[in-house]
Amino acid sequence: MEKGLNKKVMDTVDNDNDCCLFLETTDPSNASAKLPTFDVKADILLFFKYYDPRSETMSYCGHSYVPMANKISTLLPMLCERAHLPKETPLMLFEEVRPGLTEHFKDLNATFEDLEDIMDGDIFCFQRKDIDLDEFKLRTCMDYFRDYHNRIEVTMCDKNSPNDPGFNVTLSSRMTYTQMAEKVSWYLDVDPRKIQFFKAQLYGAGLPGNPLRCTYEGTLRDLMMYSQKASKKLFYQLLSIPIDELENKKQIKCIWIGKDFKEQKELVLFPDKNGSVEDLLSEAKKHIELAADGSGQLRLLMVLSSKIQEILHVESDLEMFSTYATTRTYRVEEIPVDQVNVKDDEELIPVAHFQKDTYQTFGIPFLLKIRDKEKFSNIMDRIKQKLDMSEKEFEKIKFALVRSGRQIYLQDEADKQINITDFRPSSK
Repeated sequence: MEKGLNKKVMDTVDNDNDCCLFLETTDPSNASAKLPTFDVKADILLFFKYYDPRSETMSYCGHSYVPMANKISTLLPMLCERAHLPKETPLMLFEEVRPGLTEHFKDLNATFEDLEDIMDGDIFCFQRKDIDLDEFKLRTCMDYFRDYHNRIEVTMCDKNSPNDPGFNVTLSSRMTYTQMAEKVSWYLDVDPRKIQFFKAQLYGAGLPGNPLRCTYEGTLRDLMMYSQKASKKLFYQLLSIPIDELENKKQIKCIWIGKDFKEQKELVLFPDKNGSVEDLLSEAKKHIELAADGSGQLRLLMVLSSKIQEILHVESDLEMFSTYATTRTYRVEEIPVDQVNVKDDEELIPVAHFQKDTYQTFGIPFLLKIRDKEKFSNIMDRIKQKLDMSEKEFEKIKFALVRSGRQIYLQDEADKQINITDFRPSSK
C-alpha cells in the first residue's frame, strides 16, 4: 500500500463492508529509525496471540513480516520470547480463521506457501504444549474461542429486594443449569446448591417469574430464547437448604409470636410438600426457643386483617396453603399451658382490637379461654394481664361481642355470668 498512498480509501477496499487498517510507525524518539522492509510478493504480515488455559486469557503478542518460504516452525523461538516463555518451550499453533472457526496447525514443518488461503493480516494463536491440558475447562485456543463466541452477559437480581440493580455476570450460552449456578455462586460466595433461580417475566417490567428447576435440561441459550436482546436478566434467592431438597418441599412463610408478644420474627419453613401442619410445626421448632415453663406444644393460626380466622388442625394438608390469598398470614405460637386442654364447658375465643367499626382492626390478635357461667369481670382481668396494660389505660377500653360482622357492646356486664353458647358458632 506504500505505493498507493495517494489513492482514495474507497479505491483500496474490495467492497462496502467494514475494514480494519493496520498502521505501523517508527520509534518517534529515534530519528534514524526505519520501517522494516516488506516484500509484497515474498513476505506475509501475521499477527500473534498467546493463550493461557490456566487463566483462560488471550494476550496480543504483536506482529511480524514472515517470508512465505519459511517453515511454520521458524516462528517458535520468536513466539516463546514474546510470551516470556523458556526458549525451547514446545508450542501448539492455531489459525483464527474467522469468528467461530479456529484451525490447528498439526504439521509445523510445512511452509507458509503450503498453507491454503493464507493472506496478510491472518492471526496465529499459540499456547504451551508441555502442560497437562486435561485439568483445564478451556483446554485449547479452539475451546477458548468457542466459549468466547457463546458468551452472554446476564444481570442477576435479588428476587427479595425489589430495587436491587443486580450484578452482571458473563456466562456461556452453552452452559447447563449446574455450570451457571457454579459461576453465579462464585460471585455471591455461597454454595451453588443453595441458590434458586427465577425467570424474568416477558411482559412484567422486569419482575421475577416462575422458578427454574435444578433439573432443567436445556442450556442458557434455550432459557434466554425469548428474552429481549438488550436485557438478559434472571432473578435469584439464597436458600437455607439445597435446591434439590427444596424442590421436594413446600416453602411457607410464617410469623413466630413469642410469649406476651415480646418476640416476633419471620420464619421461612420448608416442610415436605406432601406433609401436614404437624410437619410444619415440627420444622418450626428447629428455629425457635421455647420457654422452659411452657407447654412445649405449638399451634398454627390463620390471620387476616389482624383477626384470627382459624386454628389449623395438625392433620391438615399443606396443599391448602396455595389456595389462600396472599393477604392471609400464618402465625406459629406456643400453646399456653392453660389452653392445652379445653373442656366441654370451655371455649377458645379470638380476641381482636378494633376502632369504631369491626373492619378497622389492628394490632396482634390472640386466643383466650373462657368458661361457661364465669363472670365477665374475670375475662376482663385476663385480657388486661395478657395486654400488660395499666389500670388507667384499660379503663379506656370498650368490649364488644362480634357476630356476623355486627358488634354488641358489653356495657355494665362485669358482674354478669357469660353464656358460653353466645361465643360459639351457631353450627357448634
